[in-house]
Amino acid sequence: MMFRNLPLALLSTVALTAGPAAAQSLMLDPGADDPAPVTAAVARLHPTAGNEAQGTVRLQESEAGLAVGAEISGLPAGSTHAYHVHVYGDCTGADGKSAGTHFHFDGSSLNPPADIDEITGNLGELVADDQGTATHRALIPDASLQGEYTLLGRSIVIHAKPNDATQPPIGAAGGRLACGVIGVAAGH
Repeated sequence: MMFRNLPLALLSTVALTAGPAAAQSLMLDPGADDPAPVTAAVARLHPTAGNEAQGTVRLQESEAGLAVGAEISGLPAGSTHAYHVHVYGDCTGADGKSAGTHFHFDGSSLNPPADIDEITGNLGELVADDQGTATHRALIPDASLQGEYTLLGRSIVIHAKPNDATQPPIGAAGGRLACGVIGVAAGH
């Protein structure tokens, strides 16, 4: 065993830092007398360079999974767009590529299995009306604001095209029209 010769004090430190921290709940106010877990999040999406898409995506924990509600404007009239959770909560790049690749809700995002048959990070499709606005509601059973695969601190990206189900894990959805970082929502 690799820890056999470590002093007890150091071994305790290793156990605390390497333990199941992912099993702990993320709390709204960890210092409160009776802290409540984070159950709601929001991402305010801003357009990438040369685009007009923007809006808000709200996420709410439920027993069946994560409820998603999107309200987006500035899309081309009558168009359809995939939107996904991305690995990094970084929307600083003008083209949105600083958000990285899609986030996998229950596996490796950076090294997904070769035989993967799903589009990772998929929140669904946004269908714009003749005014360029889209509203979308979905329930994502595998997604969560808690645990080792938390969506908090990651980003949501709207893509230029719809998902192509024959192209997992990315979906060949094209360029990035808007990006926003997922944070804890007010008003729990």
